[in-house]
Amino acid sequence: MMRDGFGAPITHERGKGGFRYSKPGWSLPMQKIREGELLAFFIAENVLHATGRSSDAVVLGGALSKLAIMLPDEVSISMANLGELTSYQNTPFAPTDSLKLAWLAEAATERSTIVFDYFSPHTMASTRRTVDPYCLHNFAGDWYVIAYDHLRNDMRDFHAARLSKYSKTGVSFDLPTNWKRDDYLSRGFQMTRGGRLTTVLILFDSYQAQWIRERKHFHPDEVRDELDDGSLRLSFKIGESGLEAVARFCLTYAGNCVAEKPKKLRDLFKQKAMKAYDAH
Repeated sequence: MMRDGFGAPITHERGKGGFRYSKPGWSLPMQKIREGELLAFFIAENVLHATGRSSDAVVLGGALSKLAIMLPDEVSISMANLGELTSYQNTPFAPTDSLKLAWLAEAATERSTIVFDYFSPHTMASTRRTVDPYCLHNFAGDWYVIAYDHLRNDMRDFHAARLSKYSKTGVSFDLPTNWKRDDYLSRGFQMTRGGRLTTVLILFDSYQAQWIRERKHFHPDEVRDELDDGSLRLSFKIGESGLEAVARFCLTYAGNCVAEKPKKLRDLFKQKAMKAYDAH
């Protein structure tokens, strides 16, 4: 295939029982790239900007410019217009330095235990934490380190923008064989998790259901039940600690949404709704 498809100067090397290039320095030729493939790179650059990876986006943008030069003129001209044809808007997020993200990704890849100072908005104080970083997770533009916390002897989600003075301990860890990232993420709702599993039921009326159907699942294990009157019921299981986030989610659709189960969720919804009513 290399001989016929790429014209590779390949010769048999009997002494080593294999093949080699007969021309020193020969390499595979640059392959043609379709405009659609280049568009995918362009979109990736914008996504990196949207998720706070601005410095990485600059590097990728430079690579895109070099690729565009090697393409036919009609594609290059089209590329010049792509910036005006596509745009991205994310929800407000706390940007994280890309060097910090690269360092955290390296620690997770190496299975290296790390230490850092972590600021908590709840306590308005910083604590020194020693953790085993399992993976990085991006939610709505914000980066989190999902890790085993030695201080709490439990799993925790650390907002990457809130950690500082980080370093490696020189100690390695083994990822538990029974730990599955997707299973862990499914136990929470919008980065709030923990507690005993409970089943959540949310009912959207026929009016709001039209827009809910257009969206991808709000929870990875979500089940959708279409009702005869046009309404739509969502159901999924999460840890009870995540009900706080579910209540805030339901308030987004107040008037067109009913928090059916569990009772704790209904009570949280009522409390927040009444507090908002009193304030106005």
